[in-house]
Amino acid sequence: MTPELILALAAMTFASRALALAYLPALPIRLAVILDRMPPALFAGLAAISLIDPEGAVVGVPILAAAGGALLASPRRSLPVCLAAGLVAYAVVAVLSG
Repeated sequence: MTPELILALAAMTFASRALALAYLPALPIRLAVILDRMPPALFAGLAAISLIDPEGAVVGVPILAAAGGALLASPRRSLPVCLAAGLVAYAVVAVLSG
C-alpha cells in the first residue's frame, strides 16, 4: 500500500465516522447497552483464533505467553496496557526459551 492510499483510507474512515456521529440519531438505550458489550467478545474471538496455527495445532509458547500477559492485564481495560503486557510476556518467554 502506498502512503497516499493509506491517507485516503484514513480520511474516508474518519469522515464516515464523523458524519455518523453528527447526523445519526442517538441509539435506544437497550441497543446501546448491547453494542457496548460487543467489542470485548469480538476481541476475545479474534485472540482465540490467533492461538491456532494453520495446521490446527496450538501455537508456540511465546505466543501463548503473550496472550496470557494480555489477559492478565485486561482488568485494567486499557488497550495499550494489554498490548504492552503481551509484548513483555512474549519477550521474556522468547528470551528464556532461547
